[in-house]
Amino acid sequence: MNLIESVKSAFRSVFSNKMRSFLTMLGIIIGISSVIMITSVGQGSQVALTGEFDKLGVNMLTISLKDPSKATSRDQLTMEDIEIIKNHPQVTSVTPLYQGGNAQIQLRNPKEYRSSILIGVNESYKDISALDFLYGRFLIDTDVKMKSKVAIIDDGLAKEIFGYDDVIGQQVYVQVKQVKHPFTVIGVIKNPMGDFASLFPDQIPAMLYMPIGAVHDLYGTNQIQNFAVAIQDKDRINDTSLELTKMLEKKHRNENQYYVQSATESLDVINKVLGYFTAFISFVAGISLLVGGIGVMNIMLVTVTERTREIGIRKSLGAKNKDIRIQFLIEAMILTIIGGLIGIGFGYLGGLGIGSLMKITPKVSLVVVLLTVTLSSMIGIIFGVYPANKAAKLDPIEALRYE
Repeated sequence: MNLIESVKSAFRSVFSNKMRSFLTMLGIIIGISSVIMITSVGQGSQVALTGEFDKLGVNMLTISLKDPSKATSRDQLTMEDIEIIKNHPQVTSVTPLYQGGNAQIQLRNPKEYRSSILIGVNESYKDISALDFLYGRFLIDTDVKMKSKVAIIDDGLAKEIFGYDDVIGQQVYVQVKQVKHPFTVIGVIKNPMGDFASLFPDQIPAMLYMPIGAVHDLYGTNQIQNFAVAIQDKDRINDTSLELTKMLEKKHRNENQYYVQSATESLDVINKVLGYFTAFISFVAGISLLVGGIGVMNIMLVTVTERTREIGIRKSLGAKNKDIRIQFLIEAMILTIIGGLIGIGFGYLGGLGIGSLMKITPKVSLVVVLLTVTLSSMIGIIFGVYPANKAAKLDPIEALRYE
């Protein structure tokens, strides 16, 4: 029997027992579709994340203390450092940042509160960030100097508090240390977390942008956690980072106290973690491929038993061991390849479904598709070898006697 006849015979055998063949392929289908789904969503998330960082700009730096717990009062970043940083020819904008936690925002029901983070900044933050304004304005120099009790909130929080999003001029009540403080809303931005914030409101705190002095007054501090800095030339980002560090060390008369991180470094770290997570989940999903391979081997052993008499007839007519072996290997490969192709289709559709929920576009890599098809073929070969060898080694006389 030549190769073409072996393939035709294998297809006839597979499609003569459609339900059994489908159940045999199910493990392969689930494994392949899971891997395709997870990798496409993971790669789509990385692309979406890169797009968000592109909006923010790859020419942004963050300056902070290396180890705040070991820093002395002389090492602390201060508002006076802004002028030092501005003196660098590459710097276009700089804003101090202080994030105050353990704050609660009073919702529509006066007895209900939402966990929040108060972000103290100055008017330059709008030049560095990627805030998407829907209504109103950002902070101006007067707001910062007067420590005005004004706030910029996102549209999701606005709807939680007032039931609608155009809430310019309304007051929100911020509770810090059991004391409520009224703040006037001067701007409403689109929630950068999108649907995640509405799906998990208890896990994702609301963020309010305020004058840094007003936030300092709420928490009784003048601490600056870090500076966000925008520079002109992203190609000089490493040199600029080193020069800014030296300028701050000279001003504070210390060494090796400050850490400068670029937006690209943050993106690389996040992408690396996301890549590891995607790979791990894909590996776990791929375990079902092993289960599917065992299922293929099990059914092929049953098939050998069912077709013992057929094998005896073929051997008596001159079929060699290798002919029998090749036929059963091809049959196992066809089962796994068809299962792999179906799995790719389901994985792609599943990725589109999850992507639509997450508001991202899944990316199906051609390399991953080719790898999964190759892997499914390998499974067919590996788990088809034993049944094929068993079929090839049958004694023709004993096989012809088999009922």
